[in-house]
Amino acid sequence: MKLWQSVSTRLTLTLLTVTLGSLGGLYLSLDFALRRLFINDAQAQLYEQAEMLAAQAPSRLDDPTLIRQMVDMASEQMNVDVVIFDAAAAIAQATSQPDDDVYPVEPPAEVISGTLAGTEQTGVLRATDPDPHPQWLYITVPIRDTQTAQIMGGVYVAMPFRRPQEFAERVAGLVMGIALAATVVAMTTGLLLSRTITQPLKALHRQAHQLEAGDYSARSALKGRDELAQLSRSLDQMADKLMGTLNALQAQEVARRELVANVSHDLRTPLTALRVELEAVLDGVVSGQKAEQYLQQACRETDYLNRLVDQLLLLARVDAGQLQVRPQAVSAIAIAQECFSRMHPYAAQAGIQLELCTPSSKAMVLVDPELTGQAVLNLLDNAIKYAPDSELIRLNILPPVEKEQHPFIPLQIEDTGKGMNKDTLQKVVDRFYRADNSRPKGGIGLGLAIAQHICQLQGGSLEIESDLGKGTRVTLFLPMTQS
Repeated sequence: MKLWQSVSTRLTLTLLTVTLGSLGGLYLSLDFALRRLFINDAQAQLYEQAEMLAAQAPSRLDDPTLIRQMVDMASEQMNVDVVIFDAAAAIAQATSQPDDDVYPVEPPAEVISGTLAGTEQTGVLRATDPDPHPQWLYITVPIRDTQTAQIMGGVYVAMPFRRPQEFAERVAGLVMGIALAATVVAMTTGLLLSRTITQPLKALHRQAHQLEAGDYSARSALKGRDELAQLSRSLDQMADKLMGTLNALQAQEVARRELVANVSHDLRTPLTALRVELEAVLDGVVSGQKAEQYLQQACRETDYLNRLVDQLLLLARVDAGQLQVRPQAVSAIAIAQECFSRMHPYAAQAGIQLELCTPSSKAMVLVDPELTGQAVLNLLDNAIKYAPDSELIRLNILPPVEKEQHPFIPLQIEDTGKGMNKDTLQKVVDRFYRADNSRPKGGIGLGLAIAQHICQLQGGSLEIESDLGKGTRVTLFLPMTQS
């Protein structure tokens, strides 16, 4: 990146330009204000001196020697050009000469006539060459008789116009020197400040490039509470979410590959058995009671395939957002009894006793009976397949409970199998997840995930408790009706 394209350079140049522009404007404004201030102050001093001389002159106008002495003394003490004149002509004049190039400037005739007319005169006179001071600041004050107030003459006091200007220039120069020093400090501060901004930006830029390249572990590690630190934390959070999403997608892809393998296996095995059993009956290899057993087994294989296809179709509807819930007030006992009657033959075939425990009172819930029944069937099927050591599986309807100020009916499936450890318990509701001991019994790992999704769609929830060596309890919390 070129130097002038850097944010630090542009920020420093912008700050320098603004500072220099401000200083230029400050200098012009300050110069004008100081000049007016010192000119006004000089005019006030000249007027004060002229008033003082005009007050002393009436008693001395008749004595030229006294007037000359007064003029010389005032000129020397006050460092100004002094002229005292009467009603006819100038009587005495003097000037201070601190420098060899200072020449007195006599008042023009129009200034004298205006003063003798009783008007105080003030302004700037332009001297003729070779005077090195072309401009003089002057004040005239009429001399009045102390008794009759008659105008007896006038006092003219003047000084080179450069003096107030020099004072203004000195003060302005001092201020500008301080301002230039402040400019250097401002530039240094601006450069350091720009680096405090650009360094975090560079860190964020590197992080963005790493994220773009697929390195979601990249972190800028900015500290603080400013906007850049907040942006850094937002990028870090985004990177965490991207990494989590990527891991989830990778896990889902692995699960989908496993799903294809599992579905292939779970479809091939019952289809092969079904074909063998039907061919045996059709070919007459078996007959009588044996053929009837073959046909019954074929029906069970067909039921298993039907449940497998139903789960896959239900999963597809969930992913597509097309799963419609039609809640209605139904009896939780009726749902439990229907599921119990449908799963009882499979439990008996597996050598497991299935027991239904219902309360005496009628428990009404507001759910979709078909979807809720599917969830209960999935849980019972899981208990039968994955708890082979369990001698008894209970389907319990427990008394109502209140969660988050809403009443629910707990419907619980309890087995006395081996149970699950904590790691398995945390993953068991994930799609396509199956524990190591689940493969021999078939299934594609969707039962608990579908049951949980159905509960959540209906405003309920699913909880799983398990202890190794003691069994597992899966509880569906179904929302009660309001009445």
